[in-house]
Amino acid sequence: MIKFRSKGVRLTVALVLCISVVSGCHSQTTAPQFAAPAASPSPVAFVSHFDGAHAYTLLQAQCAFGPRTPETAAHERCKKYIIDQLSPNVDSWKLQPFTWYDPDRHVTLHLNNVIGEINPTASKKILLFTHWDTRPTADQEVLDDKKKQPIMGADDGASGTAVLLELARTLHKYPPKVGVILLFVDGEDWGPNDNHMYLGAKYYAAHLPAVKPEYGILLDMIGQKNLMIHREVTSNQAHPDINDKIWNAAAAIGDAAYFPNSEKDQISDDHDALNAANVPSVDLIDFDYPYWHTLDDTADKCSSESLQVVGDVMDKVLSTEN
Repeated sequence: MIKFRSKGVRLTVALVLCISVVSGCHSQTTAPQFAAPAASPSPVAFVSHFDGAHAYTLLQAQCAFGPRTPETAAHERCKKYIIDQLSPNVDSWKLQPFTWYDPDRHVTLHLNNVIGEINPTASKKILLFTHWDTRPTADQEVLDDKKKQPIMGADDGASGTAVLLELARTLHKYPPKVGVILLFVDGEDWGPNDNHMYLGAKYYAAHLPAVKPEYGILLDMIGQKNLMIHREVTSNQAHPDINDKIWNAAAAIGDAAYFPNSEKDQISDDHDALNAANVPSVDLIDFDYPYWHTLDDTADKCSSESLQVVGDVMDKVLSTEN
């Protein structure tokens, strides 16, 4: 049996099906290895401006609001918090409000993407994005009464948001040569299935700015302890050049141990909507997380060290762009 993975559900299908649809299958036991990143034998000196400890406080602050499920007070408070933290550190920012009707739950969601820009007049722009909402149901719990409860989403939501907020502070002090779009999408984890997910990414992809990003990097579930980010299969098959930028940056600053240079997991996620809109995008995600979509996805399962690593690598990637 071979396993497909999605941010919404886990699906297992028979091997015979995978043989007939090879492009949709991935076996972790036969993950291909890639050439070593093009880095010097000894990592070059790297001065980090990113503060992983502060990023962790940003993660904790989001969790202090409780689950940030759409149509709740905690969701609204978290939106205001993101704006308060982001707005002083970017050249421009805006809300991208939209609504989405759930025909199964018979509810209209009032959602907001939050968008900040650094060097907004630059001709070349890079998109870094994450989701800030959390799952309304803990569907990976065993007991039915727990399945109905919303998750805290420390890793699945707050970690990527924390890194982007801290990156805004970093890039404000040490601006890159290119433009950077920091996108916080809403409605990613509504669910339960994929057709009820990635709502903010789909909306942004349908309303791209006049100057489209040259490429995008999605940060999702990147804060857990013992972080290991492999090359996500769909990302690597479509855009190995973007992944090379990331893995080369990790090697160059001495963080290669956190970025194993092999494929693992084929994930449906926000990057799919951007790719469909011709914005080449890859997904950075560590899906080996036992607390995914459970009530135990809490701040103590995450670490400032992991946030530091991802923040440093993103800073290094941006520093190499002209």
